[in-house]
Amino acid sequence: MMRRISKLAAPLLLAGIATPAVASDFSLGATASTLGVGLEAGYLLNEHLGLRLGGYALTVNQDGEESGVNYKADLDLANVGLYLDWHPFAGALRLSAGWFATDNGLKATGTPGAGGTYDIGGSTFTAAEVGDLRGDVDLGSSAPFLGLGWVWGRDDGGLAFSLDFGVLFQGSPDVTLTSTGGTLSGQPALQDAIADEETQLRNDLDKYDLYPVASLGLSYRF
Repeated sequence: MMRRISKLAAPLLLAGIATPAVASDFSLGATASTLGVGLEAGYLLNEHLGLRLGGYALTVNQDGEESGVNYKADLDLANVGLYLDWHPFAGALRLSAGWFATDNGLKATGTPGAGGTYDIGGSTFTAAEVGDLRGDVDLGSSAPFLGLGWVWGRDDGGLAFSLDFGVLFQGSPDVTLTSTGGTLSGQPALQDAIADEETQLRNDLDKYDLYPVASLGLSYRF
């Protein structure tokens, strides 16, 4: 009996040794994208469907000019997204749909333009009249996402590389300008001009309601 069991066990043992280890369905990776730099965790439901959870953040300092006012601005990106990935051919190509919790915004400080004056809402004001001019742009708190991408090596275990493109539908921005410490701060003449300037800035930023997303990623499948 023992000899028969040994004869049956030997092929099974050899088969187990010869069979390569199967990679798990979990992955963890790092990404760099227009949403920020971050981490992603993934899980393959089957050869066609997968889930990803990612968190991304980045701060960018930028100077610019708008309507005769110079701005020093900080763009703060903070995004957490959940994706459903569909691999229609069970290969590298994936189509992604997702939902993001976002905290993206722009904070800016205005300084006088040429001649030491501000051009606000089509009217000219001196630096003394305006005082401190600050701007706050809020890009919303949530947004859907659609994308197209490729991930190479997902079925092999170990390292995988990804490239994705998509659009975040974040909607129209909320723009607020405030003037403090000026001789006309709080006065109708300046407040009306600021309201006109806010409208102009909002119209200029409306093109970012469809925020382009491009992402490069490196992940490891355990």
